[in-house]
Amino acid sequence: MRQQTSSFIQLLCKCLKFRKTKTQSYEQIKNPIEIPQQTERSKGRKTLVIDLDETLVHSSFEPMKINDLIVEVTMKDQKYKIYVNIRPGAQEFIKETSKLFELIIFTASISEYANSVIDFIDPHGLVDLRLFRENCTVYNGVLVKDLSLLKRNLDSVILIDNSVNSFMFQPMNAIHILNYFEDKTDQELILLIPFLKLISQFQDVRPVHEWLFKYAHFDKFEYVDIMGSKQQFYDLPTSSDTQRDKLLSPAETPKLEEHKILIKSGNQIQKEEKNKEDEINDELEDKKNDSISVEKFTETPNRSENNNEKISVLRENLNINSPNSVGKQMLFPQHQ
Repeated sequence: MRQQTSSFIQLLCKCLKFRKTKTQSYEQIKNPIEIPQQTERSKGRKTLVIDLDETLVHSSFEPMKINDLIVEVTMKDQKYKIYVNIRPGAQEFIKETSKLFELIIFTASISEYANSVIDFIDPHGLVDLRLFRENCTVYNGVLVKDLSLLKRNLDSVILIDNSVNSFMFQPMNAIHILNYFEDKTDQELILLIPFLKLISQFQDVRPVHEWLFKYAHFDKFEYVDIMGSKQQFYDLPTSSDTQRDKLLSPAETPKLEEHKILIKSGNQIQKEEKNKEDEINDELEDKKNDSISVEKFTETPNRSENNNEKISVLRENLNINSPNSVGKQMLFPQHQ
C-alpha cells in the first residue's frame, strides 16, 4: 500500500517537473511560500500542522471503490484526473481544532493538486495557512517538514503526519498517525480531537507522543498549564476509556513503536539516561533513613529487594521504562 502512495506522489510531481536526480536533490520550479505571522483570529494560539496525503485524504490516478472528489489538473497542456478519498471525520476535525489552534496544512504534494482538495475539505476557510512541496527541506534526498521555519515557538507546535521522515528534525512535536487509504470505518481523526483539546491547554506540548500515550492509558496524570500552574487530568472510568484506548490499541503496535520512541542521536540518549540515573539516585537518597550515610549506601554491593522495588517504582515515575526507552531506536541526524 505504501508503494501505491509513492507512485501517486512521484508521478504527480514528475508531471510538474519535480525530478529527483542521482545526487538526491530536487529541482523546484517555485520559491517557498513566505511564512506570515499568526492572523488576528489565531494570535496567541498553539499551532497544529496537518499533513494532507494519507493523513486527511488518500488520492490515486486510478478510480477507487469510493471517490469523494475528482480533481482535474492540467499539466503541460495535458489533463489528469485525480481520484480522492476523504478520511472519515476530516471536515469535523478541521472544524473542531480550528476553535483552539492556528491550523496549517503542510503537504509534500504540489499546490496545483492540493489546493483543490483543501478547498473541498475546508469550505469555510478555517485553515490559516497552506504550505506545499516547495516549503519542505531536502535532507539526503528526503523531504522533511522543518517546523523551525514556521517562526513559531516549538513548545506550541504539533505536527500530525503519517510519515516518520516528515518530522525527523522535530520528533518530539509529532503525532505519527496511521496511514489512511480507503477504510471508511477509520476513526483516527475523531479520536484525536479530545486529546488535542486537552493539550491545547499545556504550557509545553512536547513530547507530544508521550502525552498521547499517557492520555490513552492512564486515568490520571499531571501537566503544567499555560499559566505555569500544575493541573491534573483525571477521567472517571466511563465509556470514554474505551474511546481513549482506541487511540493506541494493541492492534496498532507498529505505529505505536515508531510513534512513542524519542528519536534522538546516540549521544543525546546516553546523556538523558545518565541524567535519569542521577535523578533516581537523588530520589533514593532522599528516601533513605537519616541515620544511614550516603557513603554506606554507595558501598553496599547488593541492595535489598526493597531497594530494588523502589528503583522499579522510580524508573516508572521517571519514564525510564516508558515506551520511549524500549524497542527499536530510530536515530536521525542532528539538525541545527
